[in-house]
Amino acid sequence: MNSQTVSQFARQFSSKEQGFTLIEVMVALAIMASLAVALTLLVSQVLDARSQLNEIRANGPERLVDFLSRTDRQLSQLVVRQAHERGQPLNSSPLTLQNNNQELYWVAAGQWVLPLEDYASRLRLWRLSWDEEEQLLALQSSGLLDAADEQQWTLVDELTEVTAINWAFYRDNSWQNTLEGSFPKGLRLGVTWRGEDYQRLILLPELIFIRSATPTNAEGNSVNEAINKDRRASPRSLRRLRSRRNQGEGND
Repeated sequence: MNSQTVSQFARQFSSKEQGFTLIEVMVALAIMASLAVALTLLVSQVLDARSQLNEIRANGPERLVDFLSRTDRQLSQLVVRQAHERGQPLNSSPLTLQNNNQELYWVAAGQWVLPLEDYASRLRLWRLSWDEEEQLLALQSSGLLDAADEQQWTLVDELTEVTAINWAFYRDNSWQNTLEGSFPKGLRLGVTWRGEDYQRLILLPELIFIRSATPTNAEGNSVNEAINKDRRASPRSLRRLRSRRNQGEGND
């Protein structure tokens, strides 16, 4: 290998060690800037589409559907548990209408156990109330079922522009406008929203009885009567069982 060949090899090696040229760096930066602009436009379009969708859901019929579905979900978990306020019963039955039929009260068992002061409970008191002046239908809940003072309500959801509501309860194969009588199998909630009438049919669950931590005298008497009735029925049931057993032995 002569000296000329060695010098050419050295020049090629030194040119490779110099790195990228200024033109190459500018081209790379231009490509990265173009990609950043395109990505920014794409993200902006996605956010705008989501904002428009949320606005449509907030102002369109989907808003009414969401509110009624949330109410339906809580009514489908209804249980029999009496709540108190200032030492007085707040709900005299599993479903209670108050304030000229503008407020509906019930107790529901949620899916998750929620901490409540020094113990945990899945039960919550619910209220669906309509304010005629504000044209506001509100769904509220309270975790304290036996409140010494006024109930502290938490707003879960609300629906504005509600100008009228009406209730109907299905029992004895017919729709009735009162809660008097046996517990209904279904509830029909009629809502006038933005000048249009809507109805929601809600299937009520089979009653689940949950005793209060501090039962009232009426509750205590009813429980004692049920226990005494079971005690009186037990000897007769035992005699029937023994007689059947003796008959079986005789046949053998």
